[in-house]
Amino acid sequence: MPGGITKAAVAAVIAAAVASTTSAQATPLPNPVTDQVSTGSHVGVYSHPYDTPANKLGYTPLSNGDYLMIDCWVAGGQVGNAGDVWYRTWQVEYANGSSWATVTDPWWTFAPYVDGALYFHRNIVPPC
Repeated sequence: MPGGITKAAVAAVIAAAVASTTSAQATPLPNPVTDQVSTGSHVGVYSHPYDTPANKLGYTPLSNGDYLMIDCWVAGGQVGNAGDVWYRTWQVEYANGSSWATVTDPWWTFAPYVDGALYFHRNIVPPC
């Protein structure tokens, strides 16, 4: 290779760049971002990123126009044919202003029902 650069040196630089990029993407956002429910689905709030009655918390499901604060996503439980992407959720607000909840342990909301998984597909939130 020109200038004395070896294939091993090039490979090491590429591997370091990939590792750096991968680890940077795997860090949740330092400050959650606001997302708005924009689908016709009712969005349940769960204690874990999969849909089972035991994991469903007792909150009124979120509907179109409600807000939530999210900081990252995980591939969790599959819901029908809609996918398996779940947002880690720290806060919810109902559009009518009647209820606002903030949590210290994260909740989980199913991304395809929140916004069609838009924040996932557009890389607005990173993987957890």
